Amino acid sequence: MMKKQERATRTRTSLVLAAARNFDRHGYDGTSLAAVCGDAGISMGALTFHFRSKAALAAAVADEGVGELQRIRAACPHTGRPLHDLSALVLAVAGTLHSSVRARSAARLITEGHVASDWPAVWRGEVRGLVERAWKSGALTKEVRPGTATQLVQHLVEGVAIDARVTGGQRGPAPSDFPEVWRAALTGLAAGPGAGLADVP
Repeated sequence: MMKKQERATRTRTSLVLAAARNFDRHGYDGTSLAAVCGDAGISMGALTFHFRSKAALAAAVADEGVGELQRIRAACPHTGRPLHDLSALVLAVAGTLHSSVRARSAARLITEGHVASDWPAVWRGEVRGLVERAWKSGALTKEVRPGTATQLVQHLVEGVAIDARVTGGQRGPAPSDFPEVWRAALTGLAAGPGAGLADVP
C-alpha cells in the first residue's frame, strides 16, 4: 500500500511540474493535457486519475506556486526599517520567480485570469505598506507618490518572471543582475544618500 501511495505521489508531482513548465512557456490556452503527459512521460489515464480537467491541473500548479511565494514572503525579515524590509521582500520574490517554474506559472495563470488567488492583492498590499512607511519616514523622495513607487516595484518583479520565461530560467536578471537593477531603482526613489540605503540588502 505504501509503495502504491508513493508512486501516486511521484506521479502527481511529475504531472504538476510538467504542467507548470507548459503553462509557464505556452500559457493556459496554449497547453494541452497531451503535451503535459508527453512532458511528464505519464499516460493520459494517470493524469485524469489525479486531475479531472485542465482547470483542476492549473489550480494545483497555482496552489503550489503561490505556496512557494508565500513561504518566501513569510521568511522575510521584519526589522522595522521599511527600505531594508522592502528590499528583502522584493529580492526574495524576484529570486523565487526566477528560479521556480511553479511560481512563474502560478503568477501567469493568476495574472491572465485562469486561476483565482488573493496572492496579487497580498503582495501588492505588503509592498504598498512598506513604501508608504518609507515615504512617511522621509526615506523616499517626496517627488514620487507611494502608488507610483508600488507600480515600479511590480513592473520590475514582473519583468524578472517574463525574462526567466523567455530564457528558460537560465539568464534572467536574477539572482546575479537583478539586485543591481533593484538598487539602481531604489537609489532613484530614495530621498538622498543618507536615506537609509546603507543597510539595504
